[in-house]
Amino acid sequence: MEEVKSDYLGSCHCDKVRFKIHTSSILEGLYKCNCSLCTKKSIIMKPVNENSFFLVKGKESLSLYQWNKNIAEHYFCQNCGIYTHHRRRRDPSQISVNFACLDIAETVSILSVGIADGKKHD
Repeated sequence: MEEVKSDYLGSCHCDKVRFKIHTSSILEGLYKCNCSLCTKKSIIMKPVNENSFFLVKGKESLSLYQWNKNIAEHYFCQNCGIYTHHRRRRDPSQISVNFACLDIAETVSILSVGIADGKKHD
């Protein structure tokens, strides 16, 4: 049976940055990372293949933050400051989006969230 994929829209708080992800499993694979940056951001992330992430608008409104070995690319809106997504250090072919930025996030009450051990990469 072929898996059915759906589009999910997301944005920063001020809506200057909008993105879309294409996935068959919106509630699967969610994680929090325990590295020093992610601990301070305290967010839940949804990873997707880079080919399933689409920046709809706001490239000019994004700022990039890199640290440590400058492999991961962390993006946030330079207007409202909301972290929207990042290219993963562990797997650069994946983009992880801030689950709370997805339009669907308000309707989801129970999540199963794993822990990524990013602390060992600090």
